[in-house]
Amino acid sequence: MPIITFWSNNEKAIGQTVSISAAATVMAVERNYKILLVSADYNNKSIENCFGAQESNKDIIKSFIRKPQLTLDSGVNGLLKLTESNRLSPEVIHDYTKIVFKNRLEVLYSPLNIEKDKENEMPDKFKNIIFNASRYYDYVFVDLKKGTKNANQLEMLKMSDVIVLNIEQNMKNIEELLTMKELDNFYSKIIWNLCRYDKNSKYNSKNLVRNILRKQAVYETHYNTLVFDASQEGNLPELMLRFKTLKDEDENKEFFSEIEKLNDGILLKYQETRTRM
Repeated sequence: MPIITFWSNNEKAIGQTVSISAAATVMAVERNYKILLVSADYNNKSIENCFGAQESNKDIIKSFIRKPQLTLDSGVNGLLKLTESNRLSPEVIHDYTKIVFKNRLEVLYSPLNIEKDKENEMPDKFKNIIFNASRYYDYVFVDLKKGTKNANQLEMLKMSDVIVLNIEQNMKNIEELLTMKELDNFYSKIIWNLCRYDKNSKYNSKNLVRNILRKQAVYETHYNTLVFDASQEGNLPELMLRFKTLKDEDENKEFFSEIEKLNDGILLKYQETRTRM
């Protein structure tokens, strides 16, 4: 099943995690898909801030009683240990996730306490987890570590079916991306997402498409104060459910509607890439 990766070459905080968290949540709310959201940015608690703390998984404890060799580590740390011992399978991933909406949305948080000298080993292990997850879930959303300091990040992009390229309304950032030779092989599966979008900026999506990103698919994650607060307090899923019920004229419904358009763009791009295969 498709792997959808959100990534940016800009290493500063631009709202990428909020965008992917909102997109995965809205996809789960609006469509009958089983979705896994994975944080592939080590020692980063941003997605945990959006969805709340990792809960202890009673099923793991029960499994430990039945099979004493099974690790009790929860979340992605437990899956990393299974990967190291070659005991990872698609079906077991569910036991290590945080369930947000039953049979709709689950989350794997970033592994914590990863030492700097071990970080280079992580991408290959993550690729194994994500590959296995794609055999179990309908869609796997990956919040990839920003930048290109590690060549393995490009490997993660290579295995993705759709790449959501997250950018600011910043000409320099966009021009840098357009000249990145590393992305030459990926342009056919890229869509652009303007994070923390301000429609009053002269660098709005229409002007960018007209003058720079010609014939490119460009989407928007609007800046929204309620969303920003919820992404710090673990309440993002509940807020998206509230936004869904709002009337069209409510300014907060606009955030939800634009995320729906982003998801439509993801599904369309995936169909396009499948057609080319």
